[in-house]
Amino acid sequence: MKNEKISIGQNLKRIRKDLDLRQYQIAGNEVTRNLISLIENDKTPIYHNVANIISKNINKILYERGQDIYIQPEDILKPDRYNSRKIADTYIKRLEKRLSKKNYEIKLEELNEIENFLNKWNFIDKKVKIYDLLGDIYYNAKDPNKEYYYYLKALEVSYEYPNIRNRFKIVLKLVYNCIITKKYSEAIRLCDFALSTQEAISEKYKGIFYYNSALAYYYLENYSKALDQIIYAKFYVAYNNYREMKRILMLEGICNFEIKNYDGALRTYNKLLKITNDNAEDICLTYINIVQIYIDKNDKQKVNEYHNKILKYLPYIDESSYYLFEILFSLSNVYYYLNDYESCENSLKEALALAKNHNNTVFFTKNFLKILDLYIETNQLKKTDSLITEYENQIYNFEINEDFKVILKIIYSFIKLGNQSQANHLIKNILIKEGSKDED
Repeated sequence: MKNEKISIGQNLKRIRKDLDLRQYQIAGNEVTRNLISLIENDKTPIYHNVANIISKNINKILYERGQDIYIQPEDILKPDRYNSRKIADTYIKRLEKRLSKKNYEIKLEELNEIENFLNKWNFIDKKVKIYDLLGDIYYNAKDPNKEYYYYLKALEVSYEYPNIRNRFKIVLKLVYNCIITKKYSEAIRLCDFALSTQEAISEKYKGIFYYNSALAYYYLENYSKALDQIIYAKFYVAYNNYREMKRILMLEGICNFEIKNYDGALRTYNKLLKITNDNAEDICLTYINIVQIYIDKNDKQKVNEYHNKILKYLPYIDESSYYLFEILFSLSNVYYYLNDYESCENSLKEALALAKNHNNTVFFTKNFLKILDLYIETNQLKKTDSLITEYENQIYNFEINEDFKVILKIIYSFIKLGNQSQANHLIKNILIKEGSKDED
């Protein structure tokens, strides 16, 4: 690209050459090839209505080629604006490089620079791409609020981009974000929107949207509605698509368990076991769910049978596995049911150490609370000292909101005044109240 000033006609020719288009192609049926030639050779002016026709013809061809480029009439009429599209490309390459290098820290100055540039030029296609990339970066940076903000901006701008390909993929990223951040009703609304309006969705992705809708209904404890959505998910996802079918069958089994349809849950889990291809992680997860059914049914023989099956496959699961925390935690429930409190403790402590090493704060807190419950119930309170000493740094990093600060200060005041009975009474009542919330 040369930096010297060029005419509008020369700019149109440049755009056409950059996109590998012929004059007759951008003329279409509404203007003539001869007019295009006259414009490009600066022998006749070009007005906005003609630029609009040409840009529509260009975008139609680009769409048919599968290219994510959207030329606006202003790109033709303002050579400086078209020059600036190249600058937008440098921002895109910079963000793509961040993702490839796993460098997810972006300074506020850089964000402001990008935002100011996009606001000045309003390149619709570039905006969608850049906002989508920023959403990807914040997804990897585990910043769900900023991730949601940029994916939503990408989606909003995409409505100005006629015939955009793969808008549904942006919607799907928002759905994932909403489920993680517990905005389940919004996740369902987005799934319904995509399924009812996005014609370009493949069968596979329809199944994925129905699965995520079912997952959101599950978290809302609307299990019958979740099972309805699972029926559609199974219809659209090919049975040999193991990755997606595994998730669908697992959720179907869990929903059937929740409504006490144990026979239906077992049938689903047996289907799942047939397609696991000896994957130790998936087999253990399935057995964990099966054993929970037999715990509910108080069938100790079956609990022992599947417990032994879990122990057979457990050594083959890689320590980097995301689900190993969950398997060990669930295994502690089995030990607890079998009154093997020592193994229950060891399982929880192993999960706790893994959560610490992987910096998984959610599982760390969950496991820590479960161990404390076990020590209290089995009257092994002295063990809490060594546990607190070992994980002191993690405990200090627990998130504390303003309400909890008030409670801590009240308890601290009681202790300073020697009113241990009042401190005990307050703590006991708060724990009872929180316990009832968990049961609800």
